[in-house]
Amino acid sequence: MQPSEVSGLQYLVPSNPYSYSPHFGMSQSNKPALESKQFSDPTCNLSIPPQLHKISPYSSCISSNSTSDEADEQQLSLIIERKQRRMISNRESARRSRMRKQRHLDELWAQVVWLRNENHQLIDKLNQVSDSHEKVLQENTQLKEEASELRRMISDVRLSHSYSSSMNLELEDVALEHGLS
Repeated sequence: MQPSEVSGLQYLVPSNPYSYSPHFGMSQSNKPALESKQFSDPTCNLSIPPQLHKISPYSSCISSNSTSDEADEQQLSLIIERKQRRMISNRESARRSRMRKQRHLDELWAQVVWLRNENHQLIDKLNQVSDSHEKVLQENTQLKEEASELRRMISDVRLSHSYSSSMNLELEDVALEHGLS
């Protein structure tokens, strides 16, 4: 029989262990050595009334305490339930976070579109103002040239008028001298 094939051992426990003391080593207290070994584990509760017992290779004690097993199962169940709730809560929190992030991203994209539109409008206005500015500068240059030309013409007219006036005065003077008037 292989150790992996062992599912449990059955043995008989005598109702009075002292009757078989010659088969077992005696301790100094005249009690069988088996008895002192049986009670050496304080975690085991060895109040076993029946004569036939089964030992499982997976149990640490001969008798299992069902209430502690149930308590352990309840505690394990509670831990598992808390982990599941925490996992569900974390998933929901992550989903809300992704939704917030997506909403923020959508708002930013809407702002990008609005700002690009505003930028195009401002560029169009700037181009219009720049064109108007060029036209005004050209018109201003043209008006300055016309003003300069008019000043020159006025100056020429004044000169010619003063020349002709002075000529007329001289002619009148000459005519008076000659008695022509």
